[in-house]
Amino acid sequence: MNAKTKQNTDEVKGKASPTASADRTTPTVPYWLLKDSHCKKLGKRSEGGMKYQLLAGDDKATLYIRVTANESGGYFSKELVPFTGIEQCLEKCAEASSFPSKTFRDAFVGRSTNNAGFLAAILREEGLLEAAQEEEFQHVLAADIVAWKTAALARQGTQIAIADPNGMAAFATQGRQTLSVPNKP
Repeated sequence: MNAKTKQNTDEVKGKASPTASADRTTPTVPYWLLKDSHCKKLGKRSEGGMKYQLLAGDDKATLYIRVTANESGGYFSKELVPFTGIEQCLEKCAEASSFPSKTFRDAFVGRSTNNAGFLAAILREEGLLEAAQEEEFQHVLAADIVAWKTAALARQGTQIAIADPNGMAAFATQGRQTLSVPNKP
């Protein structure tokens, strides 16, 4: 076994390797885990389900939703989605009687095509959405968003620390900036 393999094995086992670099530590952010749950996917041909979490910021004022696992195929972002972003997406379709899952694309930073559908499945599981009667793959609001949010934030929860929840700590610590590339005309 070479030295690098030995170092990686020790790190996986939780041992601090004498050659491990101090700059490898990832900053953690405190959150309140309010719910760790499971739901079914919405697609006709979808298999299995997925796991998700409801989290609150350390001050218990900001609510987040995060997909944590997919039991079958399909990529997704494990990012913490602020509930305020979900509310903004719902406000855009308040006039419509029903709306598609793609309504939630703007709530995510990650661009996996499954993100919006997975979030819609979670919101159905939580009782916020239900299937539209006239459109097979559409949703309608089923609950009072403000009341649900207040009840979710009032849960006892367990305090946890999440390492680099949105994958941005490396950029922040290295002074890097995200640049946008203009679209071609």
